[in-house]
Amino acid sequence: MLELYPPYIVAYLIFLFAILGLVMGSALNCLALRLSSGKKWSGNSRSACPACGHTLSALDLIPLFSWLALGGKCRYCKAPVSARYPLTEAALAVIYVCLLLKFGLTAQLITPLIFASCLFTLSLVDLDTQIIPDRFIIIPIAVRAVELLLTGGIRGLFSGALPGLIIAGSVLILSLIMDKVLKKETMGGGDIKLLFVIGMFLSLPACMLMVMIACVVGIFMASVMMRVSPDTPFPFGPALSLAAVITMLCGDAVVGWYLGLF
Repeated sequence: MLELYPPYIVAYLIFLFAILGLVMGSALNCLALRLSSGKKWSGNSRSACPACGHTLSALDLIPLFSWLALGGKCRYCKAPVSARYPLTEAALAVIYVCLLLKFGLTAQLITPLIFASCLFTLSLVDLDTQIIPDRFIIIPIAVRAVELLLTGGIRGLFSGALPGLIIAGSVLILSLIMDKVLKKETMGGGDIKLLFVIGMFLSLPACMLMVMIACVVGIFMASVMMRVSPDTPFPFGPALSLAAVITMLCGDAVVGWYLGLF
């Protein structure tokens, strides 16, 4: 992978992907906010301060650095600007760099980047609205299906989709049983569809690891949200998304280590 390149080329690629992640994080965060508020994604609509409504200039929109330079405040009205902006931008930058280090500068890097970007955006929308937009389910399904068809034909597509069918089907059956027992919805349909998509990108053992990680992440996130906003419902999509990225990056090593114990 990257070990084939000289160190200065590797450093340049890491820097380039970090910048790309910051820029995409800013753009996708903006997209998520507009979708959550019911606005259309339009190139004619300029970004503005949520507090005073002043249209932001290019200097106000430099990912991460503008927020830091302005001390987390609007340049015009001095109102505090949410830390969500720099945190999400930095998070996607880290994810992009980790994916580069994992897959190298190869064609195999394309689908994980698209997948991670979709997970990132749907997680932000889910946090705001408790709804996972179908478009961010369809896009990775289509991209992964094309990749599987090109590399393995119909048999490859079926083999790639099988883990998703198994994990999503199993959780769906379990959630339906729990719905009857608890007499309330225990998992939304969007989470089930998300599980299927994640299963298309992971092996079945990795999917099982992902579910365990998602449960741990979900418990932690739910405890934090209950302290911050006790009345806000906790969406499970972000926990699944983060667990999927973690598993995609290091799941094979963990599964291999575990199976090597027997």
